[in-house]
Amino acid sequence: MNRKLKINLGSGHWKLAGWVNVDIDRGSKPDVVADLAAELPFADGAARLMHTEDFIDQLELDQAAAFLRECHRVLARGGVLRVLTPDMQKLAHLYLHDPGRLEELWKNFVRVPLSLDTPGEIFNTGMRFAGHTFLYDAETFQVLAANCGFQARQVAYQQSEEPELRDLDLRSPDNAVSMYFDCYRQD
Repeated sequence: MNRKLKINLGSGHWKLAGWVNVDIDRGSKPDVVADLAAELPFADGAARLMHTEDFIDQLELDQAAAFLRECHRVLARGGVLRVLTPDMQKLAHLYLHDPGRLEELWKNFVRVPLSLDTPGEIFNTGMRFAGHTFLYDAETFQVLAANCGFQARQVAYQQSEEPELRDLDLRSPDNAVSMYFDCYRQD
């Protein structure tokens, strides 16, 4: 399985060396131009590792299921999909229990101007920011992944049982409200 591809889905301008970088935006000069909400342009079982950061939340729930089924199809047996996505529970927790930290994250890292400059505006804007369509908590993502043939294990920032999936994460707990999963293909 070592000769199989490593595919970075939704790479944008952030390319992973040694990976096939895929994005719909030709301007980001991906290795493969593809609409990730459609059938992936790879053969069954072509990849041993896949990675996607801040993409699945841009899809409606049914589209996310189709995307995960496509990833399952493209992954070889024993393959792993790394998924990073905003954590709705962390966002809500900050809004309810630490609005100062929420404001700090927004002002220091998101830097999108606000009209009212309140935690309520940040929460609402954050729910829709950058094309967010459906935000997940861990349980919802794990159930969705299981329904698509994966065992999704929540892992820590930059951590994985798979050495090649470590140190890939752009968004850290210091600058985002992300959660991190290694999704193992189940057959």
